[in-house]
Amino acid sequence: MPASGRINAKARNDSVTGQPEATAERRELLRPEDLPQLLGLGVQRLEVEIGCGNGHFLAEYSRMHPSSFLIGVEVKKKRCLKAQGKIQRQQLSNARVIHGSAEAVLRYLSDGSVDCFHLYFPDPWPKTRHRRRRFLRKENMEVLQRKLKNGGLLFFATDFFDYYLHTKILLLIQGGIRLSRQAPSQSVFRSVFAQRFAEKGKQIRTLTAEKMQDSSE
Repeated sequence: MPASGRINAKARNDSVTGQPEATAERRELLRPEDLPQLLGLGVQRLEVEIGCGNGHFLAEYSRMHPSSFLIGVEVKKKRCLKAQGKIQRQQLSNARVIHGSAEAVLRYLSDGSVDCFHLYFPDPWPKTRHRRRRFLRKENMEVLQRKLKNGGLLFFATDFFDYYLHTKILLLIQGGIRLSRQAPSQSVFRSVFAQRFAEKGKQIRTLTAEKMQDSSE
């Protein structure tokens, strides 16, 4: 059963603004099992950022897209708390942070429920023997495709060419999805990671994929 105490505590804190980040650190974070109750409140347009880090993109994108409800997923608690603090201080009612793995969150999302997935600068696991640890691998790509609505989008960005190539191949061989020319939000390039890579002279490569209409429908 969803931990309703966490949801209720979250709702109460949404009405409190201008508090320092230390206050957010005392609040219990939402977990993947809280998703059914959270989304049960009624969400018209759902977007999910996998690996939201400190919440720079999550907060800016949510502010610029008030009609979307954004869920940021992050495994590191300190980053979750920082992202949560940004959402609270900016009084963003259309964003939440989930502390947990992306795989766990995906299990709680209904098929055909997500309008957009955002995956920016995931850990590339550059060594060949470690590539199996990458989030974007065949089994996870199949799940992402299933969770997307028809016409839903998957946005990806990386500074690591091998991961870019690896992801492009996965998208090309994944049934029911096709590459799109649509570019990700410019907010991606203003994130901490993007600015850090730009300062080092690294090229940022992006990919966008769109879920195609099921011919059987």
